[in-house]
Amino acid sequence: MQEIQRLATLALAQVLNGRNLDHALTDARKQAKGRLTDHQRASMQDAAYGVLRYRSEIEGVLLQLYPKRHPLPPLDALLMVATYQLLHTRSAHHAVVSHAVETAAEMGSPSSKGFVNGVLRNLLRQKDGLLQQVHETPEGRFSHPGWWIEKVRLQYPERWESLLEAAQQHAPMTLRVNRRHNSRDQYQQRLSQAGMAAIPVGSDGLVLEQPVSVAQLPGFDQGDVSVQDASAQFAAELLALHPKQRVLDACAAPGGKTAHILERGNGLEVWALDQDAGRVRKMEATLSRLKVQAHCQVADASQPDGWWDGVPFDRILLDAPCSGSGVVRRHPDIKWLRRPEDIPALAETQTRLLDALWPLLRRGGRLIYATCSIFAEENRMQADAFLERHPDAKPLPIEDPLFEEGQILPDAMHDGFFYAIFRKV
Repeated sequence: MQEIQRLATLALAQVLNGRNLDHALTDARKQAKGRLTDHQRASMQDAAYGVLRYRSEIEGVLLQLYPKRHPLPPLDALLMVATYQLLHTRSAHHAVVSHAVETAAEMGSPSSKGFVNGVLRNLLRQKDGLLQQVHETPEGRFSHPGWWIEKVRLQYPERWESLLEAAQQHAPMTLRVNRRHNSRDQYQQRLSQAGMAAIPVGSDGLVLEQPVSVAQLPGFDQGDVSVQDASAQFAAELLALHPKQRVLDACAAPGGKTAHILERGNGLEVWALDQDAGRVRKMEATLSRLKVQAHCQVADASQPDGWWDGVPFDRILLDAPCSGSGVVRRHPDIKWLRRPEDIPALAETQTRLLDALWPLLRRGGRLIYATCSIFAEENRMQADAFLERHPDAKPLPIEDPLFEEGQILPDAMHDGFFYAIFRKV
């Protein structure tokens, strides 16, 4: 456990300084003493994710236990990791405390051993009262920034509490079956034979009863299946693809939706763009594993003069950069890295992309606008403003009860997503 605490602390300290959690975890793993077991890797990730999931609660509890001053980094991060383990895991309390004390000494703070020991033991003695006091505030109860809570409350006055609670839950592991290789029923049977229970969702999806590593999924390396949330799987379906069409995935990396388009279409000419060369390489690797091909290019979709060949597209998918407010349960660092001013800035980027791509669509074609957000500024307000600017755009309804004016709200099976369909008339 001591190595898990140390590595989780290293990762968390980076996130508290503004770093993306996935990158921070990658860096932390490189500093491991020896090769990490699968259990250690999972436990380290759980600790880092868990602290960020419950950050406000954890900080509120610890603040009551600090006698005079807040401890300096990385000791503050270590205490947050240990507090998460004490409050939200089944780890033995004595082991959490003793290992945190030794980790403090190992990380260059031998004089802090008594401080860490005292804080954590007081936490165990006073836990119920400390939590009760913290949970009296919305920030402590929901572990989201105050501005985020207020935005959700104003935009969803009847659901704001359930939405914030849903964002605290663990996301399911959802698979997308490659229908070119096997049917969903066939793959569900393969999972069952391998001792993995799953239930269908959507048209190509299966939700695993228990998450597993992709290495355990039958046929993963052969391209029989991918990991993709059920909400994201709607993109290929809403495009209403026909054989031989020319399709643009404008912000495509890491390639899940591009791959799904190719799995569902016949003879499609698919262009897949992204500004980040590293992400494009990952996308190409994903497509190679699935045995499908696209024209992948490092390019800014908002600057067509730099990459477009002048031939109109039949279908365009714009999965636009957004706040990620619909996928916080998968990426709990998002709610702490985002700032209120980011939302209007992101909306400007979305507007620029929509206006740049619309001329590339042929008459009669359709553009799908998508975000993994629940904020109206990025979703319904963005779609309404687009229709006002473009009288040749006709909105098409989405005939599925899961959607509420294009919005999918997070639930046990789905991330929060928004879709709008525009046909050029």
